[in-house]
Amino acid sequence: MPKRLTACIGCAALLLMTVLAAAGKAPAKGNLVRNPSFEARSGQRRPYPAEPWGYRHLDTLARSPFAYWGYSGFFDGGDYDIKLGKGRTGKLCARLVCRKRGRGGICTAEIRVKPGTKLRFRGFFKAIGAKGQCFVNFEGDPGDGWAAIALPRKGDYDWTEVTGEVTVKPPRGKKRQLDKDGNTRIHLFIYTKAYGELWIDDVTLTPVVERGSADPGKNPR
Repeated sequence: MPKRLTACIGCAALLLMTVLAAAGKAPAKGNLVRNPSFEARSGQRRPYPAEPWGYRHLDTLARSPFAYWGYSGFFDGGDYDIKLGKGRTGKLCARLVCRKRGRGGICTAEIRVKPGTKLRFRGFFKAIGAKGQCFVNFEGDPGDGWAAIALPRKGDYDWTEVTGEVTVKPPRGKKRQLDKDGNTRIHLFIYTKAYGELWIDDVTLTPVVERGSADPGKNPR
């Protein structure tokens, strides 16, 4: 193949990867969270059954304004709205705004990873009058709340980095099984049980590769 043609193909591939990453369709290298900075909007709702999220707040999780994220503001008798905010780095971030205190949250699209994989969480959060508990919760086939990471308990704070590491547990219950590649399904939730507003941006969840082990980040999602 001529060198000029090879170079052109390489440039085109690089451009395509850049465009997909900007649209939230290709997560950053190693990051299992799609659209981690909330820059890609969810667009028009798809007809059933293609729509992965619910259609109403009674469907547990409805689609959010952000691609690859679902949300509900109505857990535990609460009433929380999800809004656009000015991003910490890019143009946008997610805001969970309390109208009635209970529990509201946003959720990543399904992530598939092998049990026993260690995952490193990193996200940035900002609070305005958020009096109450806010936290990161890990759910899915290993069970609801198989791991959690607390957010600052202060009612007001500027953008603050929160990190933590968790190890993926095996599926719990007879109806929850590993897929054909040996992966289990997990979801990352970010909850607020507080008044006020919780702002969220730049969320990453990356496999921790132990020395001498295979890269778990190559598992299909």
